[in-house]
Amino acid sequence: MGSTSISKHIVLHGIPGGWGHNKPLCALAIRILENRPEVVVTYLTGAPAYSKIIGELKHYSSAKHEAIQSRLNIIDIAGPLEGPLVNLELDSFAPAFAALYSSGSLTCLTSGKTIHGYPAPTLAIIDPFSAYAFEAIREIAGKNVSILAWFTSNAGSSLRLCGPAYLGGVADPALETPEGRAAMKRKIIAGEPIKSMYPVLPPSYDYEWFPSSDCRMAYVDKKNLAATLETICQIYIREADGLVCVSANVFEPEAVAAAKEWFSSMKKPWYNVGPLSIDGPKANAAGAELQGETFVVSFLNRIQSEFGPNSLLYMSFGTVFWPEAQDRLWAVLDGLIVKRQPFLFSHPSPFQKFPDEMKKKIADSGIAMEVDWAPQELILAHPVTGWFLTHGGWNSIQEAFMSRVPLIFWPFQADQPYNAMRMSYLKAGFALMEVRAGKDGTRKPYNCEELPAFTPASAQAEIEELVDRLRGNEGSMVRTNFEALADAMNKTWEFDGESRKDLSLMLENFLQ
Repeated sequence: MGSTSISKHIVLHGIPGGWGHNKPLCALAIRILENRPEVVVTYLTGAPAYSKIIGELKHYSSAKHEAIQSRLNIIDIAGPLEGPLVNLELDSFAPAFAALYSSGSLTCLTSGKTIHGYPAPTLAIIDPFSAYAFEAIREIAGKNVSILAWFTSNAGSSLRLCGPAYLGGVADPALETPEGRAAMKRKIIAGEPIKSMYPVLPPSYDYEWFPSSDCRMAYVDKKNLAATLETICQIYIREADGLVCVSANVFEPEAVAAAKEWFSSMKKPWYNVGPLSIDGPKANAAGAELQGETFVVSFLNRIQSEFGPNSLLYMSFGTVFWPEAQDRLWAVLDGLIVKRQPFLFSHPSPFQKFPDEMKKKIADSGIAMEVDWAPQELILAHPVTGWFLTHGGWNSIQEAFMSRVPLIFWPFQADQPYNAMRMSYLKAGFALMEVRAGKDGTRKPYNCEELPAFTPASAQAEIEELVDRLRGNEGSMVRTNFEALADAMNKTWEFDGESRKDLSLMLENFLQ
């Protein structure tokens, strides 16, 4: 039942199959509720994300959670889903939103909780990959409900993936008009193939946006799915009333200025509200007894006692990506063992294939561990963790900022190459070159005077050399630069911080 003190209602939605689209949305929900006590937030999702959202919210401190929980509704509107979750259309979104818009009843299919009696929503923050949600809201509420596109990476990658050509973007120029977008929607609905375009975006070559173009992903792109999803995002970013970006000016001031100018030309606002991570108490990494995590913490504690703080290299490509040229991966792991560099490798990808002999080599090393899944935030928060070798997804980078753990990049595609290039440019991270693979990945990188060898042997030599650099003056310099950037990013949520101001401005503008 809605509270009589509640006068404003905001709806949130991220694609249920993309945890990277939902994790920071949990933090945004909390920030909104802390900022505006008269607001209720209803977060519409599906079963694949529901349990993760509930688990993520448990990181928030109990006392603070109690103060907002009556105004936060997590509603599973779809139940279990089948098929490639990245492009599922939720037919249940339209009736669920219609119920909210009429102040009617809506029941969570997982918890059985029913909500009703809240005021009609006036603002929706929606993932631009979910075309069904945009179309449903416009059909049901017209312009009575404002829609802000929810972009879960940074301004630079948004400009490249969705921006106009004059800013180095790949969007079809036809999308700049309502007629062009309508025509493209008809093509998508008809299942016509969508062309994907990749112009040059200095200081890189166009093909460097696919440095590991042979990577395996958690779905098969038989119908040019990636290009279709990209086009959907491009369409609905333009049809939204504004955009919420999980970045900050201190990370990429040039890109932020360009993005805001682009949106200003459309007479729409662009808000930077990052980095976004729930900053409540984390588990005590030195003595956690959480189920399934004790063996990881014991390993971390042992490495710290033997090698000291900042001695461990944590490695993960997230839940989706995995290199198909696995010989490069085994070579990197061999190089770390040869250099006696302690590491923990988490590899949850459904496509990972770990040879028994490599597992034995890691176990016998006495300095390393490999696991199918690991508590990443807990590992990054542990004092033993000194470096994070990552694919470079924005959520992983935000978590590294929170724990001030500098990064080594092995990017595959999407926003990852931009993140790697940006951090390398700032001298706040390292990027591996010899691990690149595939038709595009093995072409000459922009910042290399000579063509790398791109072999397992050269990949092992590169990581061995990098370990020496990490332990020397260059590693200290990069760590110092990264920590300064992390501190600046994390300060964006202080009382007078940029992100806090942007969130307040967003709510002021759209909750009048």
